[in-house]
Amino acid sequence: MATAAELLAECETAISACLTAQAYDIAGRRKQMAQLRELREFRQQLKDEIEAGSGNGSMCSLGIQVEPSE
Repeated sequence: MATAAELLAECETAISACLTAQAYDIAGRRKQMAQLRELREFRQQLKDEIEAGSGNGSMCSLGIQVEPSE
């Protein structure tokens, strides 16, 4: 399980990626990044959780989707 602080770092990385390449196509498959508005909302929730002092034992987890190989 990731802590809120670890998730916040991942969220910041995702925001940076979202700002540089929102969507792209590779070999006929389309890759869509998370929506900036949703990432900003998630970032604020994580910051609030950390400020409240409950960020060390967060029950949040970060799911990663892997495209099937051809």
